Amino acid sequence: MIRSESGAPAPAIEVNDLTVAYGEQPVLWDIDLTIRQGSLTAIVGPNGAGKTTLIKAVLELVPRAAGRVEVLGRPYREARGEVAYVPQRGSVDWDFPTSVLDVVLMGTYGRLGWIRRPGRRERREAMEALEKVGMEAFADRQISQLSGGQQQRVFLARALVQEARIHLMDEPFQGVDARTEKAIVEVLRELRARGDTVVCVHHALQTVREYFDEVAILNVRMIAAGPVDEAFTEQNLRLAYGGRVPFLQGVTGFEVPGDGP
Repeated sequence: MIRSESGAPAPAIEVNDLTVAYGEQPVLWDIDLTIRQGSLTAIVGPNGAGKTTLIKAVLELVPRAAGRVEVLGRPYREARGEVAYVPQRGSVDWDFPTSVLDVVLMGTYGRLGWIRRPGRRERREAMEALEKVGMEAFADRQISQLSGGQQQRVFLARALVQEARIHLMDEPFQGVDARTEKAIVEVLRELRARGDTVVCVHHALQTVREYFDEVAILNVRMIAAGPVDEAFTEQNLRLAYGGRVPFLQGVTGFEVPGDGP
């Protein structure tokens, strides 16, 4: 575990007074967020809340209008090698001619550098990662030939071999079948068990309590953040999603009365 100068564990990610705007329209406004090392955190909020933008702001993929972000106590550019990123599946060019094994091996490039090529050890690690997500039989298949859920599992295998400390995932469960969702949850828990930090943009509120330790509830501004038992409340969800939202029916821990006659 990485520690600060005081000897206390450094936050995995610390965001202070972050504002991001597209043109004159703020997408994130004055965001403060601390994510502790070794946690499994969901970022939830309605469409347009800025969830993906928050991930991209941490990764310096979008410019910040104001604020500061630190990763393991350092600017992101100094901690880049400690971070793995799984983007939304729809943002990837799946027609790129490469095999499943080659995609996973790309996760080793950061530690190998530009000169060394993946060798026997890296190939073994890549195959072990594919086995963990149930994709070892597809190692030689072109990535474009896979289903959406299979492609997502390959990206998770790539994250496993990166040897990163922090994993940022944008909607890893989107559009996947039940088998793939189970495999993803197992991978997330394995990453946490080895001391890694996992942050997921997530949309299925009914699984937040089951899958995650902590939650950040966002709607341009930060509504609440912290342990699920403390922050994932009906009041905070109503503040984020607005009004008397019927989808709270069935979210674990909430009882929403019917509309009556």
